[in-house]
Amino acid sequence: MLLPSLTATALLLSTVSALQTCVVPSQYKCSKGLASDSTAISEVLAHCSSDSIIEFSEGVEYNVFSPIKATNLSNVVISLKGNWNLPQNVTAVQELVAAAGGSLTWFTLGGKNVQILGTENITTGWIKSYGQAWWDANLPGGTGTANRPHLMAINFQNGFIQHLKSLKPIAWNFSVKGSNITILDSIIEATSNSAAFPFNTDGFDVGGTDVTIRNSVIYNGDDAIAVGSGAKNVLFQKATIGYQTHGMSIGSLGSNQAQFADVQNIRFDDVTVVNGVYAARFKSWIGGQGLAKNVTWSNIRAYNVTFPIFVTQTYFNQATTGPPRPNNSSVNMQDFTWENFAGTINTYSPGDGSCVTDPCWYDVGLPSLTHTEAVIIECNTPTSCTNFALRNIEHFPQNQTPPTQICINAVETLNPDLGIVCRNGTFVPL
Repeated sequence: MLLPSLTATALLLSTVSALQTCVVPSQYKCSKGLASDSTAISEVLAHCSSDSIIEFSEGVEYNVFSPIKATNLSNVVISLKGNWNLPQNVTAVQELVAAAGGSLTWFTLGGKNVQILGTENITTGWIKSYGQAWWDANLPGGTGTANRPHLMAINFQNGFIQHLKSLKPIAWNFSVKGSNITILDSIIEATSNSAAFPFNTDGFDVGGTDVTIRNSVIYNGDDAIAVGSGAKNVLFQKATIGYQTHGMSIGSLGSNQAQFADVQNIRFDDVTVVNGVYAARFKSWIGGQGLAKNVTWSNIRAYNVTFPIFVTQTYFNQATTGPPRPNNSSVNMQDFTWENFAGTINTYSPGDGSCVTDPCWYDVGLPSLTHTEAVIIECNTPTSCTNFALRNIEHFPQNQTPPTQICINAVETLNPDLGIVCRNGTFVPL
C-alpha cells in the first residue's frame, strides 16, 4: 500500500529559521485567570498568517473562551508551549453551540505548509477542555450532554504536528482532513474521575489522504482513531490506546444512504490496546453504500478487550430515533487483512460504560454471544465481503475456555484465504 511522504514535511522544517516570530500575549496572570485571550489569538493568527512562527510561550496559560478560526495559513509554525484553556462554564458553551445550529468546532485551522509543534515537557503545552463537568452532567440513560463542541478541525496541505496534547476533552478531539499530514507523539487523556462515561471522545477522525499518525497515547471512551469516507493512504502506527477505548475503526461508513463511501489503503500497525471494547473494528451502516478497500491491522496486542476483531455491515447508533433503515445495500469490503494478534478476551466484565440500552448496543444482533469470541465477522450479504485474510490470531478468553468465533456470510469462494471456516462456534485457524 502507499504510505504518506515526508518530503513536504522536511521542506517545512528547513524553512523555520527564515520566519518572523509573533508572540501571542496572555491576560491570564494579570486578570487572575478571568480574561479571555481569544481576541488576541485571532488577531495574531490573522496578522501572522504567512511566513511566521506563532508562539504560545512555554508555561503560560491562555484562556480561549470563544472559538478560533484560521483557515488561510501559509508556511506557518504554531509553537504551542503554553496551555490553552477552554471555558469552564458549561451553559455558556452550550449556548454558543446552540446558536451555531448545534455544531461548533472550537479550533478550526487550515492552510498549506503548516506545523503545530508542542513540547516534550509534560507539564505544559496542553489543550485543557475541562470535560469532566460535561461528563458528570450527562443524564442517566443519556449518551452525552447536549450541545457539545468539537475540539479541533485540521485541514492542511502539507502539515506536520508533534507533541499535541489534549486533557479531558469535552467530546470529539481532532478531525484531520487535507493531504500529506504527519502527526507524531500525541497524547489524549479522556479518562473519567467519576462513574460518568466520556461519550464520543474520539481521538482522531481521519478523512484526509496521505496521513501518518505515529507514537500516540490515547485513553478515551470512543474510537482512538476512526477512518472515515474520503480517507486514502493512512498509517496509524506505534500507539498505546486504552481506558474504555473503542479501538482502531474504519467508519462508521454509509450513514448517508445517498452518498457513496470511499476508503482505501489503510494500515494500523504495532499497537497495544488495553481494556477496550474493541481493538480492530469495521462498522458500516445497514443500507449504506460504498467501498472500503485494502485495509490491514497488523501486530496488535490486545489485553482485556471485549472484541479483538469485529466487523459489522449492519451498524446502528443507539441514540438514533425514527423508523428502521431499509437493508437494501452495503458498503462493500475488499482486501482486508488481520495478522499477528495476541492477547486476552474480556470474559468477566465485557463492554464499557457507554451501554445505556438493553441489550447493549455492542451486543445487538449477535447470535449466541458468549464474550469468548476472538473474531466476529458479520457480512451483510454473501457478496459484500471479498478477500478477507486472518493470520496468526492468538486471543484467549480470561476464563480459559477455548476461543470462539462468529462468522456470517464471508463465503469461501470470495474469501479463499480467510483462515477459518466461516461458521459460529470454536475458533479453529486453518
